Amino acid sequence: MSPRTYRSTVREQSAAATRTAILDAAETLFADHGYAQVTVKRVAEAAEVAQGTVYAAFGNKPALVAALAGRAAGDAGIGEALAAIERAATGEEVVRLMVRQTRDLVRRHGRSMTLLVDAAAVDQNLAVLLRDTEELRRERYSRVARRLERLGALRPGVTASDALRVLEYFVTPQSWLRTRQLGWEWEEAEVFLAEAAEAALLP
Repeated sequence: MSPRTYRSTVREQSAAATRTAILDAAETLFADHGYAQVTVKRVAEAAEVAQGTVYAAFGNKPALVAALAGRAAGDAGIGEALAAIERAATGEEVVRLMVRQTRDLVRRHGRSMTLLVDAAAVDQNLAVLLRDTEELRRERYSRVARRLERLGALRPGVTASDALRVLEYFVTPQSWLRTRQLGWEWEEAEVFLAEAAEAALLP
């Protein structure tokens, strides 16, 4: 590696670390104080960077929310879970993989998901982003429903469209967030949601 390449790599790593610190600080502040109460200046102070650094890295406050939403939507675990679902041999395995993946996603990004919903209520651009995010999730859930159909795992009379609706009811971030609000532990909620989805979908 040449000195120039090394310096470039170090700069890129430093920039990535700065972006992560800014996003982590923004996520915590938004979750603790609400979207309307947090300023870019406050995010910069929490991330221990200059306010101009936040603007240079992301832009304004809605752009921070969009970046947090993008980080959740691009979580590597989603692709890994979908690949595992395509390899699954039974309907039960598909459902349990789906439930586990959404559990892990909410554990990592639940605050960002809630933030996007709240911010979309006061920002039209973020409302559009929320709809786009929900459409992307629906497309991913459709893939799971079609996998169940291809496996012949659905109970008689249940179509892939029906399966999609069931998954959207029982196995979404909102399902997990609601169980957590009700005081459920992660493990007991996982068992409940998996069994409920299986009862609705599988023979």
